[in-house]
Amino acid sequence: MDAVFTQSMRAFLASAVRYACCGVLLFSAVPACAENDPFDEQSRANLSSFDFKVEEEVEVMSPDAARFDRWEPIVEDETQEPEETLVKWNDPSVKPIDWMRHFGLHHSSTSGRYTGKGLPMEGTSWLNRPFHADWFIGPLVIDDELNMDNEVMAGVRLGYDFDYYWGYELRLGWAHPNFSEPNAAEQPYNGNYFITDFDIKYSPWGDSKFRPYALLGGGMARINYQNDAGTEEKVTLVTMPFGIGTEWHQFPWLAWRLEILDNLTFGSDGLNTLNNLQLTAGMEWRFGARPQSYWPWRTGRKIW
Repeated sequence: MDAVFTQSMRAFLASAVRYACCGVLLFSAVPACAENDPFDEQSRANLSSFDFKVEEEVEVMSPDAARFDRWEPIVEDETQEPEETLVKWNDPSVKPIDWMRHFGLHHSSTSGRYTGKGLPMEGTSWLNRPFHADWFIGPLVIDDELNMDNEVMAGVRLGYDFDYYWGYELRLGWAHPNFSEPNAAEQPYNGNYFITDFDIKYSPWGDSKFRPYALLGGGMARINYQNDAGTEEKVTLVTMPFGIGTEWHQFPWLAWRLEILDNLTFGSDGLNTLNNLQLTAGMEWRFGARPQSYWPWRTGRKIW
């Protein structure tokens, strides 16, 4: 029993000595750490020069947190501006023919597809089949200076509508009027009147089922006639046809046409300036680019 007690006391005393030594070492190290402080007086002075400010506290769930700036469109919206400022005369996107609007003429880039007059096209368009080939026929009233009788004139025409309001055409026409020397007893001879010209056509109503138009062009006229002395003459003169007409769009591929023109022929080779009037009716066959339908179950179906 004494041996056990003695052993326990020894263990207790050893532990007490160890703890006492640790305490002495700990308290003796504190002054040394204070002497080796990395933040010396200069460092503390530098740190004190910084001005640490606390920003204003922002409430995350504030109603203004989701407020955005006013929306700015990528393309300028000029719909509220006066009509004359919508398209500038020097805008590079404006075609030269657009300048004609200053003379009261229309173009699709400034006037849209149609002006609303007539019967605006729905479900189809003149430009869906912009090319046309047609024939025409009608009476030709010939100037008296040629000593020719009035005759029927016929011809063919090819054209292309490059805008809802504008197009151009190539026309070939011919007639074979009778001519004779005045007061001659012999039978009248058969003459020849042939014209070819290139024309500009303007339709002020645009893409309308019924559209009037004005036409102006230039070309050549080949005339075979008999002069006052009874001598046959053949001349080639410059001609400028001008007049008005109207078109009626009946089917996507068919249109009817009626026009009156003055084939103004400038005098030369012994002839004065001539005014040969013609009133013709014609039929147009419309053709050109018809858009395909790209629906997967009917890829070949035509639309318009």
